[in-house]
Amino acid sequence: MLAVLAEAEKSKKKPGRPSKLSLPDQLLLTLSYWREYRTQFHLAASYGIVETTATRIIKRVEDTLIASGRFSWPKRSPGEADTRPR
Repeated sequence: MLAVLAEAEKSKKKPGRPSKLSLPDQLLLTLSYWREYRTQFHLAASYGIVETTATRIIKRVEDTLIASGRFSWPKRSPGEADTRPR
């Protein structure tokens, strides 16, 4: 997962402002969110960032991993609610 994120980071055309968290910390924050179901507020406090930054990091990591084609969300049945963490 970290290799996919590093590759995506290198291929950015406009790097923009650097993140306060390193790529391994961004991945760990996202994995903690998925596994522990901690709120983004509490995750942000743990990493010393604001909640909106935590939300953006989680969304970007999710989108990057899925776009790589190497990872995917579990399929759901037609009547089942979307259980994807937000």
